Amino acid sequence: MDRGIITISETGTVTIPTVPVWMTQFEIADLFGVFSCHIRKAICSIYKNKEVSELDTMRYVRQADGISYDVYSLEMVIAIAFRICSKETHLFRRFVIN
Repeated sequence: MDRGIITISETGTVTIPTVPVWMTQFEIADLFGVFSCHIRKAICSIYKNKEVSELDTMRYVRQADGISYDVYSLEMVIAIAFRICSKETHLFRRFVIN
């Protein structure tokens, strides 16, 4: 699976790749500068409230070496950004709104 990862530079510049965005919980936590447990709680809450469809926003990826993990779409990353408060989520929300 070819997947892109969003980054925020030291200067606050948000970069979204041209390939489809699919990120792990740890990558999202790193992007937003928070612990992965906060990302996990936000994801559970978003799915519980049926704000986004789990079928559309989550994929299970298995690598050739046998390692597997869940990845989440850009729609989920945006939803999480509006659930969590950090300097990085503020920058990302501003980028999305503009």
